[in-house]
Amino acid sequence: MINNITYYQQLSHTSKMNSCKKTTSQPNFTGGIETLTHTNIGSCMEGYIGKIKVRKGIDKSEQYLNVFKKYIGFNEENYSIKNDFGDLIGEMNIKIKKLTPPPWETMDPLEYESHVFVDELRNYSNPTTPYYKQGLEYMKDIGTRLLQIAQRRSDEAMCEGNIRLISKGESKNWYKNVIGMTEVYPPIPNSKLKFCLRNPNLLKIPPHNKEPLSRLQGGL
Repeated sequence: MINNITYYQQLSHTSKMNSCKKTTSQPNFTGGIETLTHTNIGSCMEGYIGKIKVRKGIDKSEQYLNVFKKYIGFNEENYSIKNDFGDLIGEMNIKIKKLTPPPWETMDPLEYESHVFVDELRNYSNPTTPYYKQGLEYMKDIGTRLLQIAQRRSDEAMCEGNIRLISKGESKNWYKNVIGMTEVYPPIPNSKLKFCLRNPNLLKIPPHNKEPLSRLQGGL
């Protein structure tokens, strides 16, 4: 109980000290709970920045979890999701890549597309993944919410909502079928090459799936 009281005190103090600009004059409260709906995440300092709504894995009931931000390098940030007991439920690292096309014409404009690169995306509560931490209650939508945070940061950084990541083989169908991502370099039909010159698991969010991603499971 003492540990829980200490955590709540720290969370309250961090929330008061943190400063996040709102992207609209509309309040970002859902049923009295402050969420990231209208928060400019890039303007937030390190620490607690707000809540996200997810679903419990067993009964699909709603649950609100806490989001924390940390700077890990130049244009590199870590976002972690914790429950009210301080347990780490999920996290990701992102790198904002602002790229400038060369002055000469290039054969591959995708090489110079500004984007946010997502790395180390984890849902530690999902028992079907190798990152599962024993004892955590299964929470759905963790990966979706983290990708929506990455997409928000991409918009804020003037990267036009572009996000990329390298998928693990077992996760690729989820990224493609649920999130709507596609290969940056899709396989060449009827190719006689027995190997790929570029990573086939490098995925991006195409323009027509950017808005659906932002609204998936109710959005941030």
